[in-house]
Amino acid sequence: MKRLLYLICVVVFAAGLSSCNKDDDPAPAPVVGQWSVDRARYAGFTGDFASLNGDEDLSNPTVTGYRDDIDIKSDNTFSGTERSNGSVFDYKGTWTLTNNDLVLKEEAGDEFKYTYDNTTTPNQLLGEVLARSGRFLNANRDTVTVNYTVQLIYAKK
Repeated sequence: MKRLLYLICVVVFAAGLSSCNKDDDPAPAPVVGQWSVDRARYAGFTGDFASLNGDEDLSNPTVTGYRDDIDIKSDNTFSGTERSNGSVFDYKGTWTLTNNDLVLKEEAGDEFKYTYDNTTTPNQLLGEVLARSGRFLNANRDTVTVNYTVQLIYAKK
């Protein structure tokens, strides 16, 4: 009888311990955290300007005059601050992540799309590739219009 009572107590105690197990909280989305602009990736330059293709370091705002920081929160909101040559712009909104496609929708209605890249350390957010054109001085000292693309890349802090 003592053994049976002891066995019942052990079973009840073990059941009580397993029922007290706290359910694991779901892991936050991998994009949650603080991000800073790290570089600009240029492509499409040809001829005299081909050397401009590649990555430009934007991690030092003292040198570049540009900084953008984004804080992506687990409640699907974000806030950020962009600084450019003395101007400051604060923004906030909501975000969604589908597969590795991140969309930031500002309260003002603008949407910005990024691709989450976890193959690098630190992880990166790759901005959309944007077509641009600018006026440049070529080797003959002529000012010419040049078309190129630029992509902003953010690194997780």
